[in-house]
Amino acid sequence: MSVKNQNTKAKQTLPGTFNGSLGGLDLYSNGVTARQWDAWLNSVPISSIEQTWSYGEAFVGVTPYTPVHSVVYKKKLPVAMVQMVEWKIANAIRLIKIVRGPLFFKNVSLEDKSSTYALINKQYSWKNFDFLMWTPECIDSSQELNLFKILGRKKVVTGYSSILLDLSKSEEQLEKEMHSKWRNQLKKAKQQKLNIQLGYGGAALEWLLTRHEGNRRRKRLRMPASPFILAISLAMRNKQSTLAFSAYKGREAVSGILVFRHGNTATYYLSWNGTQGRMLNANNLLLWHAIKELKSRGVRWFDLGGVDGSSMPGVSRFKLGVGGELFTLAGTFV
Repeated sequence: MSVKNQNTKAKQTLPGTFNGSLGGLDLYSNGVTARQWDAWLNSVPISSIEQTWSYGEAFVGVTPYTPVHSVVYKKKLPVAMVQMVEWKIANAIRLIKIVRGPLFFKNVSLEDKSSTYALINKQYSWKNFDFLMWTPECIDSSQELNLFKILGRKKVVTGYSSILLDLSKSEEQLEKEMHSKWRNQLKKAKQQKLNIQLGYGGAALEWLLTRHEGNRRRKRLRMPASPFILAISLAMRNKQSTLAFSAYKGREAVSGILVFRHGNTATYYLSWNGTQGRMLNANNLLLWHAIKELKSRGVRWFDLGGVDGSSMPGVSRFKLGVGGELFTLAGTFV
């Protein structure tokens, strides 16, 4: 047997399709199950909803894209995981999206991170009619921008911004770090005798998504449609990872928010507020209940789901008032 065949056989000892090596790293695709992916998601320091198995599966039902799950190994140990979605057109053109990936495991060196980006980049070539839109999960800095420039990628969209709350802090500390106006609104909401309910999908989620869709279409918001959001929830193996909070004044539902949990992180995904809910500051109270619920479950990080001062100034001010750390990703590259 030739040396080449021996190496190929050795590469096939890891699960999935071998896609290449670089800098001592190996990339394999579609060799893990949903259970393994979810377990590994618990192992990365901070995860994103866009890199969950359920998010990828949501594309299958409502878009022409299909998910591809890839893992980068070093000496057979996982270094990074990345989910991309692909759309093959007439078996000639391939459109690919990577959103907030890859995710790295703990204690990965900068050299291995750079090699991981390069290894993923090697899979897609303009010469093969591969059109990749890549939003990496890395902060906006000259180092990241230079790295993607070296890879031949051009930045076409400015970086996504959001706020990250550290839920390892005490409730007292989290309240202290809120903006004074937000904290006062929360105090007033606590006095309104609102009934807060928590549901895991089902009627609670259906109620919230119906109102979200009406609001999205009426205001022409650039937000995910309700069928896609429902598909994410239905694809989650742990049904308690969908947390639909609603606030009632008497028998009337006045406000609601949706939170998705993924690993040791959760994402504030959407909200709806009626006229009475706004008057009662119901969303402040709902978000506070979500924070306490997530803390009780051992969730470490709470991503408030994006801020954009130009397109959603009111929502952005509301989220900024909660406190936490504002971050901006490097952007989207092609």
